[in-house]
Amino acid sequence: MTLYQPATPHSISIEVAPQVTGDTLELKSVLSTAELLRRPSRPPDHASENRALIALAKQMSVSPDRILQKLAETALQLCGAHSAGLSLLETADNKKNFHWRAVAGAWAPHVNGGTPRDFGPCGTVLDRNIALLFSHPERDFPYFGEVKPLLEEGLLIPFYIKGEAVGTIWIVSHDESRRFDAEDLRIMTNLGAFAAAAYQTHLSLNVSQRIASIVESTDAAIVSKTL
Repeated sequence: MTLYQPATPHSISIEVAPQVTGDTLELKSVLSTAELLRRPSRPPDHASENRALIALAKQMSVSPDRILQKLAETALQLCGAHSAGLSLLETADNKKNFHWRAVAGAWAPHVNGGTPRDFGPCGTVLDRNIALLFSHPERDFPYFGEVKPLLEEGLLIPFYIKGEAVGTIWIVSHDESRRFDAEDLRIMTNLGAFAAAAYQTHLSLNVSQRIASIVESTDAAIVSKTL
């Protein structure tokens, strides 16, 4: 079963074991976010964070089709990560896989790749319903060994629409020069709340575009009625 196919000249295919949930494994790569609280933490920069959130709000109103990518870029910048992105569950494949629809940083060539819902870090985060810190996930999910550069450390935050978990927003370091801390957890938790609104806007935009496409491509009469 091929589940990871970056749509780039560097495309790779990875075979993984299907239908295995994170809770059934003794996961070596999972670290509690309590580890972040034990590390030295930089002071918050609320001014930079506020400017970034205002820029996100403007992006959502002016160019909503780019809001997910802008969100990934914002996470990358605010946290000084090496890569950042969003992994999304989609109805087109009955939410069987996470799709990397927005990626910034070193992993940008892997945009539109993905991981299985039932066998990967994102699935583990949703199963446990908490933010998690991962280190070298290829120890538990071998296909990550083919995703270059390797993930040294990753912080994943779940987000929800109407109470349903629909994806994660994440930041990644690719070497030991960057270790995340409690401030990164705080920032990413806030961005996770924004991610829910951004993804809902993205979904609404897609629905509107599909309706517009139907209207433009048909010669039949179309009647709109209220409830």
